[in-house]
Amino acid sequence: MAGALRSSIRDVALATAGPSEFGQAALRVVRTRIPFDRGCLATVDPATLMLTSATMIDVPESIGSGFATVAELEYGTSPYANTYGRLAHVPGGVQTIRDGIDGDVRNALPYGEILEPLGMDDEVRLLFRGRDDRVWGAGTLMRGAGNGFGDPEVRALAACAREIGEGLRLSLIRQAPLVMAEVSGGPAVVVVGGNDDVEWVTSRASEYLDRIGGDSCARMMPAVASAVRFRNSGVSVSTRARTADGEWLVLRAGRLDGRGSRGRVVVTLEPARPAQLVALVTELHRLTAREAEVLGHVLACETRTEIGQRMFISPYTVQDHLKSIYAKIGVNSRQELVAHLFYTHHLPHFGAPVGPDGWFTGEHRHVGRGPEANAP
Repeated sequence: MAGALRSSIRDVALATAGPSEFGQAALRVVRTRIPFDRGCLATVDPATLMLTSATMIDVPESIGSGFATVAELEYGTSPYANTYGRLAHVPGGVQTIRDGIDGDVRNALPYGEILEPLGMDDEVRLLFRGRDDRVWGAGTLMRGAGNGFGDPEVRALAACAREIGEGLRLSLIRQAPLVMAEVSGGPAVVVVGGNDDVEWVTSRASEYLDRIGGDSCARMMPAVASAVRFRNSGVSVSTRARTADGEWLVLRAGRLDGRGSRGRVVVTLEPARPAQLVALVTELHRLTAREAEVLGHVLACETRTEIGQRMFISPYTVQDHLKSIYAKIGVNSRQELVAHLFYTHHLPHFGAPVGPDGWFTGEHRHVGRGPEANAP
């Protein structure tokens, strides 16, 4: 069963575009061999394991109002928090709720707050690593009463989890945009109240969250998850998410008022800056630490000799690193590499005001690829 499932997942990864489409297709494939009643597949920020979008099957629209509960359970202070973080240390990254919770499952918060209201009785959670060993997604499959997940099914899911993780990673690369969606001006801010409900959202933040993708009922999840994590950790929170049209965003959470742990939290959304883009490209294309350092110097327009002097290596070694970078990103030269990054991350902002840090401060513009795109 596991071999056939892996093969089907690979086929899905080749046939779908973005992560939302891949998530729906992957869940349907899994369901044909390992039946479940309700399911969810989410993308996560590999640096923080925080959920950034969600795709669901047979989960009622009303569950959208319950994402604050999901975020509180996952990032809060209860004994049931950080389930996906703990899954990162479980062989295979797959575990049923009964294996993950000591004692009577029906007395546990996840059962009472999530499973029971949905009419479910058993759950298996999954963590999806790509072939680069970074976590790109997480999932939850649920079943009704009297139909728990068995050990053979758990093993089969663990055996195909890496294929799903790689599919998510490739879907992020594949949807790199030629044009970017328009975003209105003004600040991108979300205010999350003491009960983890969204009290206020600016139009630009709303558009950013729409562009992150996933099901409409889950659109506020990235902002709520960031706020809950900040509230419970007490330290600054910064996480990343990629929009459906290929732009990387950074979400930051901080305290808005002084009402203790239940005070309001403000979450800001902004495009990733150049230094962050190097880290994002590194993760997406599985660059080594040395290759990432070379990439940073390349983007600073340094020559092979200059890079070699900075890194205390020969120009020939620099060239070897460059060849590896080109192969992983899918380009053939430094020019193509710079063009790829320019069209993906810089061109959409062309013409906007530039701030004191050298990066764009205004909204990005709708600019097509190629000189003809700007013709009158």
